Amino acid sequence: MLFILTVSGCANTSGRAFAGQELDASVIFKKFSGEGLGQSPGAAWIADEKGLLSVMEKINRPKIGGGSMSLPAIDYEHEGVLLIRMGRKPTGGYRIELASDKVYVRDRTAIVTVRWIEPAADAMLTQVITSPCIMIKLAKGNYDRIQVVDQKGIVRAETTVEMPQTP
Repeated sequence: MLFILTVSGCANTSGRAFAGQELDASVIFKKFSGEGLGQSPGAAWIADEKGLLSVMEKINRPKIGGGSMSLPAIDYEHEGVLLIRMGRKPTGGYRIELASDKVYVRDRTAIVTVRWIEPAADAMLTQVITSPCIMIKLAKGNYDRIQVVDQKGIVRAETTVEMPQTP
């Protein structure tokens, strides 16, 4: 009897509480006009400082009165950066926010939940082309794919990740 309780207890625990890994995430950068990143929504994994520098240069193209920007401190041995871009939008009022500082990993897929914010159809908006983007520092883990899911459960972007396997 004790054996059955122990086995069923482990099955319940592994099926629910430990269904996946939980990782910390934090926003390190956001911008309403990441113009150099492309016109379509998407996501990209940045695994090293060279990659982050390349993305930051695209976002911060030289502008009149613009200065250089320092890179955030990232421990690339244990962390990476997820770039999420909303794509080109015709007006202001669009933005992306991280919905939770926890990311869950299930079946080798990290699920990042965001608030994908679009203006109301009748909203008065600035008439300027925007390209909202956000960068999230994310702990490395036992995953090789990332899905970006919005507040309604819609998958907004996906990307693959090359990462060493953890035991």
